[in-house]
Amino acid sequence: MRLNKTTPVPNIFFDSLMSVLSSSAVRVYLKIIRNTFGWRDENGNPKNRDWISHSQFSKVGLSNRSVTNALDELIEKNLITLTDYSGNDLTTPKQRKQAQRIFYSITNNIENNAPTNAKNDQTKAQNLRPTKEISLPKYNAKDKIPDNVRIEQIKQEQQRKQMQRDNWL
Repeated sequence: MRLNKTTPVPNIFFDSLMSVLSSSAVRVYLKIIRNTFGWRDENGNPKNRDWISHSQFSKVGLSNRSVTNALDELIEKNLITLTDYSGNDLTTPKQRKQAQRIFYSITNNIENNAPTNAKNDQTKAQNLRPTKEISLPKYNAKDKIPDNVRIEQIKQEQQRKQMQRDNWL
Protein backbone atom coordinates (compact mmCIF):
# COMPACT_ATOMS: atom_id res chain seq x y z
CA MET A 1 0.00 0.00 0.00
CA ARG A 2 1.34 3.41 -0.94
CA LEU A 3 0.32 6.45 1.03
CA ASN A 4 0.50 9.59 -1.06
CA LYS A 5 1.22 12.97 0.48
CA THR A 6 2.63 11.44 3.67
CA THR A 7 6.09 11.17 5.20
CA PRO A 8 7.11 8.01 7.08
CA VAL A 9 8.65 8.71 10.47
CA PRO A 10 10.40 5.90 12.37
CA ASN A 11 8.32 4.67 15.32
CA ILE A 12 11.33 4.84 17.63
CA PHE A 13 11.21 8.62 17.25
CA PHE A 14 7.75 8.79 18.81
CA ASP A 15 8.35 5.98 21.29
CA SER A 16 11.68 7.09 22.76
CA LEU A 17 13.40 10.02 21.14
CA MET A 18 10.76 12.73 21.13
CA SER A 19 10.58 12.80 24.92
CA VAL A 20 14.31 13.48 25.36
CA LEU A 21 14.76 16.09 22.61
CA SER A 22 14.16 19.80 22.91
CA SER A 23 11.22 21.18 20.97
CA SER A 24 13.51 22.91 18.48
CA ALA A 25 15.44 19.65 17.92
CA VAL A 26 12.15 17.84 17.28
CA ARG A 27 11.17 20.45 14.67
CA VAL A 28 14.54 20.32 12.93
CA TYR A 29 14.61 16.51 12.99
CA LEU A 30 11.14 16.32 11.46
CA LYS A 31 12.15 18.83 8.76
CA ILE A 32 15.13 16.64 7.87
CA ILE A 33 12.89 13.57 7.79
CA ARG A 34 10.44 15.41 5.55
CA ASN A 35 13.18 16.39 3.12
CA THR A 36 14.71 12.90 3.01
CA PHE A 37 12.15 10.18 3.73
CA GLY A 38 9.34 12.35 2.35
CA TRP A 39 10.75 12.34 -1.18
CA ARG A 40 10.85 9.25 -3.37
CA ASP A 41 12.61 8.53 -6.65
CA GLU A 42 10.92 6.80 -9.57
CA ASN A 43 11.65 3.41 -7.93
CA GLY A 44 10.02 4.45 -4.66
CA ASN A 45 13.28 4.76 -2.70
CA PRO A 46 13.69 7.67 -0.27
CA LYS A 47 16.59 10.09 -0.46
CA ASN A 48 19.62 9.17 1.61
CA ARG A 49 20.52 12.81 2.17
CA ASP A 50 19.34 16.22 1.09
CA TRP A 51 20.76 19.70 0.81
CA ILE A 52 18.76 21.97 3.08
CA SER A 53 19.61 25.64 3.30
CA HIS A 54 19.58 27.24 6.72
CA SER A 55 16.72 29.51 5.63
CA GLN A 56 14.52 26.47 4.94
CA PHE A 57 14.58 25.67 8.63
CA SER A 58 12.92 29.03 9.30
CA LYS A 59 9.75 27.46 7.87
CA VAL A 60 9.48 25.44 11.09
CA GLY A 61 9.30 28.65 13.13
CA LEU A 62 12.78 28.77 14.62
CA SER A 63 15.45 31.44 14.76
CA ASN A 64 18.86 30.79 13.23
CA ARG A 65 20.36 30.36 16.70
CA SER A 66 17.68 27.81 17.68
CA VAL A 67 18.34 25.86 14.49
CA THR A 68 22.07 25.79 15.20
CA ASN A 69 21.50 24.63 18.79
CA ALA A 70 19.04 21.96 17.60
CA LEU A 71 21.53 20.70 15.00
CA ASP A 72 24.25 20.48 17.66
CA GLU A 73 21.87 18.52 19.91
CA LEU A 74 20.92 16.09 17.12
CA ILE A 75 24.58 15.60 16.14
CA GLU A 76 25.56 15.03 19.78
CA LYS A 77 22.88 12.35 20.11
CA ASN A 78 24.09 10.83 16.82
CA LEU A 79 20.66 11.13 15.21
CA ILE A 80 21.77 13.02 12.09
CA THR A 81 24.88 13.39 10.00
CA LEU A 82 25.92 16.53 8.15
CA THR A 83 28.20 16.32 5.16
CA ASP A 84 29.35 18.53 2.32
CA TYR A 85 28.90 17.72 -1.37
CA SER A 86 31.89 15.35 -1.31
CA GLY A 87 30.68 13.51 1.79
CA ASN A 88 33.11 15.11 4.25
CA ASP A 89 31.82 15.21 7.82
CA LEU A 90 30.62 18.62 9.12
CA THR A 91 30.12 18.05 12.84
CA THR A 92 31.38 21.37 14.18
CA PRO A 93 29.73 24.75 13.62
CA LYS A 94 32.99 26.08 12.16
CA GLN A 95 33.06 23.32 9.54
CA ARG A 96 29.43 24.00 8.68
CA LYS A 97 30.03 27.74 8.34
CA GLN A 98 32.84 27.15 5.85
CA ALA A 99 30.82 24.70 3.72
CA GLN A 100 28.94 26.00 0.72
CA ARG A 101 26.18 23.42 0.93
CA ILE A 102 25.28 21.16 3.82
CA PHE A 103 23.67 17.81 3.17
CA TYR A 104 21.58 16.34 5.99
CA SER A 105 20.79 12.68 6.59
CA ILE A 106 19.23 10.56 9.30
CA THR A 107 21.61 8.05 10.88
CA ASN A 108 20.90 4.43 10.09
CA ASN A 109 21.30 3.18 13.66
CA ILE A 110 18.46 5.21 15.17
CA GLU A 111 17.42 2.29 17.41
CA ASN A 112 20.86 2.28 19.04
CA ASN A 113 20.57 5.98 19.80
CA ALA A 114 17.29 5.71 21.66
CA PRO A 115 17.62 6.27 25.40
CA THR A 116 17.57 3.14 27.46
CA ASN A 117 15.30 3.06 30.43
CA ALA A 118 15.05 0.64 33.33
CA LYS A 119 11.38 0.19 32.58
CA ASN A 120 11.06 -1.25 29.12
CA ASP A 121 7.83 -1.48 27.17
CA GLN A 122 6.97 -4.93 28.57
CA THR A 123 7.36 -3.71 32.14
CA LYS A 124 5.13 -0.75 31.38
CA ALA A 125 2.50 -3.01 29.88
CA GLN A 126 2.58 -5.24 32.97
CA ASN A 127 2.05 -2.28 35.30
CA LEU A 128 -0.92 -0.87 33.44
CA ARG A 129 -4.21 -2.47 34.33
CA PRO A 130 -6.58 -3.28 31.52
CA THR A 131 -9.60 -1.01 31.53
CA LYS A 132 -11.89 -3.99 32.19
CA GLU A 133 -10.35 -4.35 35.65
CA ILE A 134 -11.56 -0.92 36.66
CA SER A 135 -14.85 -1.73 38.27
CA LEU A 136 -16.85 1.40 38.81
CA PRO A 137 -20.55 1.00 39.48
CA LYS A 138 -22.64 1.72 36.42
CA TYR A 139 -25.19 4.47 36.69
CA ASN A 140 -27.49 5.92 34.09
CA ALA A 141 -27.37 9.63 33.40
CA LYS A 142 -30.74 10.11 35.09
CA ASP A 143 -29.77 8.18 38.24
CA LYS A 144 -28.66 10.10 41.29
CA ILE A 145 -25.30 8.92 42.56
CA PRO A 146 -24.67 9.13 46.29
CA ASP A 147 -21.86 11.57 47.15
CA ASN A 148 -19.69 8.95 48.81
CA VAL A 149 -19.89 6.71 45.71
CA ARG A 150 -19.05 9.59 43.39
CA ILE A 151 -16.10 10.66 45.57
CA GLU A 152 -14.81 7.09 45.48
CA GLN A 153 -15.17 7.02 41.69
CA ILE A 154 -13.20 10.24 41.37
CA LYS A 155 -10.45 8.91 43.67
CA GLN A 156 -10.16 5.68 41.68
CA GLU A 157 -10.06 7.58 38.41
CA GLN A 158 -7.34 9.91 39.73
CA GLN A 159 -5.29 6.94 40.99
CA ARG A 160 -5.62 5.25 37.60
CA LYS A 161 -4.50 8.40 35.78
CA GLN A 162 -1.56 8.84 38.15
CA MET A 163 -0.46 5.25 37.52
CA GLN A 164 -0.54 5.92 33.79
CA ARG A 165 1.49 9.11 34.19
CA ASP A 166 4.04 7.31 36.36
CA ASN A 167 4.51 4.72 33.65
CA TRP A 168 4.93 7.25 30.82
CA LEU A 169 8.64 7.82 31.12
